[in-house]
Amino acid sequence: MRLERLCWAAFLGVLLLEEIAAAAPAPNPLDLQFEMAELKYKVESIAGQAKDLEIKETATEIKIELSGDVLFDFDKWDIKKEAEPVLKQVADVIKEHPRSKVTVEGHTDSKGADDYNLRLSQRRAESVKGFLLASTKVPGLKVTSKGLGETRPAAPNTTPDGQDDPVGRQKNRRVEIVVKK
Repeated sequence: MRLERLCWAAFLGVLLLEEIAAAAPAPNPLDLQFEMAELKYKVESIAGQAKDLEIKETATEIKIELSGDVLFDFDKWDIKKEAEPVLKQVADVIKEHPRSKVTVEGHTDSKGADDYNLRLSQRRAESVKGFLLASTKVPGLKVTSKGLGETRPAAPNTTPDGQDDPVGRQKNRRVEIVVKK
């Protein structure tokens, strides 16, 4: 008798779940494609207004790359006041696409100890993540952060003859905001 009741309860539970799943419309692939094209257009318009901002697109993501020197003072992770308008524009674009998964990645150059650079890059990524979340105020928005230190350089930190390359190191000090399609 008890087993029979459990079977009926399980059966009714499955029926209820099927009904709920049927009621939730699946996202239309064309709508998602249009939404990502619109996102790319808006991000590119921000890039046209901001210096030291680069946009890269792949089949699976849009990457917004911001210079760490523009966002932060040396050895700091507090966002500079003059960087806030650009980050606010990025946040406004993300707000319009609340289903997107966003990852903020912090990067450093090779100066300093590896563990220090990892901590600094994590703190910087968390600062940008906090700014984006506070600016968007979208409940349930998925934003993660990670510090990568000097592990993924965008440019060499030294010249071919082994000398310090300040231009390359500057390119490596950056934050990337990755928006998954």
